[in-house]
Amino acid sequence: MSTLQLNAIATRALLDDEFQAAILNGHRRQRLSEFSLSKDEIEAVMSIQANDVDQFIRNLGKLMHNVYVSVS
Repeated sequence: MSTLQLNAIATRALLDDEFQAAILNGHRRQRLSEFSLSKDEIEAVMSIQANDVDQFIRNLGKLMHNVYVSVS
């Protein structure tokens, strides 16, 4: 899993209000297609449950941590 791509998603979620709304209101899959992600990566990000951008980014951070730990 690409931590670079996951970091790009987190950054965009923080800086882009339209992107932020889309990832929280059911249009996440469409917006993820803007990134170079594998099917597994898309499914991992899709599995994140979040009511707000802070929860989304926290859970995305957990994915990135898990990737780092599994590679180390």
